[in-house]
Amino acid sequence: MVSDEDAVNLHPVERIARVGLGALLLWFGAQVGVIEGLFKTSYYTNGTIKYAFASVISSHPDFFRIAAWFLGFVLIFTGANGFCPFYKILHINTNRRK
Repeated sequence: MVSDEDAVNLHPVERIARVGLGALLLWFGAQVGVIEGLFKTSYYTNGTIKYAFASVISSHPDFFRIAAWFLGFVLIFTGANGFCPFYKILHINTNRRK
C-alpha cells in the first residue's frame, strides 16, 4: 500500500504554481491562432520583440499550440494530484515535513 507521504511529492506552493502556469499555457495554446492571424495582417511593427515572437509562432502554429496544450495539461494534472513522476525518478521531494 502506498502511504500519503509517497503519493505526494510536491509542496503546496509548487502545486499552486503548476496549476497557474498550466492554465496560462492552455490559454496561450488557444491564442496561437489569434497571434498567427494578427501577424498575417501586419498588426505587429517590424523590428520589435512582439514581431519576432509572433513570427516564430506563426511559422509553426500547430507545434506551439500542441506543445502548450500538452505542457499545460501535464502541469495542471501533476499540480492537482500533487505527484510528479519525473520527481519520483530523480528522487526529488519538495513536500518534506519536519
